[in-house]
Amino acid sequence: MVSWPFVRSVVRVMTAIAIVYVSWVFLARYWSNRQFKPAGDADQARRNTAFARTYGGTDVKILQFYAREGNLTQGSPTVLCYGVLNARSVKIDPPVDGVSPALSRCVEVSPLKDTRYTLTAEGSDGHSASESFVLAVNPDAATLPRITYFRVAQHKVESGRHLFMLVFGDQNAEEVSIDPAVFPTLHGAPNGQFLVAPEQTTTYTLTAKGKFGHTAERKLTVEVPQKAGGGGEV
Repeated sequence: MVSWPFVRSVVRVMTAIAIVYVSWVFLARYWSNRQFKPAGDADQARRNTAFARTYGGTDVKILQFYAREGNLTQGSPTVLCYGVLNARSVKIDPPVDGVSPALSRCVEVSPLKDTRYTLTAEGSDGHSASESFVLAVNPDAATLPRITYFRVAQHKVESGRHLFMLVFGDQNAEEVSIDPAVFPTLHGAPNGQFLVAPEQTTTYTLTAKGKFGHTAERKLTVEVPQKAGGGGEV
């Protein structure tokens, strides 16, 4: 049977161990806080300095100005994002709708070609700040107009005149024209044929015009013999 004096001795030892452990934990935390507090204070001081440098004072400042995409496919929209401080007015050139002074704002644009955008912010004191960048716009190769063929399909002589049947085919063309103009401008014609009767060797230029003004050309030289033969097909 365990005696009470022995139990009291064990309790006193365990209590002493617990006191030593708790004291060690608090002491370790104390020294840890003393060690890292200067570094934390230095970081906070740097953040305060950077904040004051950016947002302090009354001068007009441009905080940011960029496009969501660095390169844009023609016909696709993107957004320009900007932020200004202490600005009475703000504008973007070329003009963009929905622009007004704000710490952070984005507006939509859809340029059809490489475009330099310039942001200008004016302060209440009349001073201004500006930034600019070029947004690159690339054509969509899948929608570019193409002339797939342009050739002489038939040649015959009638009454001493040379007649040539010319044929063509195209893709993604909204308009098709020819020079010299032997037919009016065609709209939405994926292929066609026409007769020409040049008196001398002539070069014809076929032009296919597609979206956003892109064009494709192909030349065809029709050679007329110096001396016409009899009638019939050649």
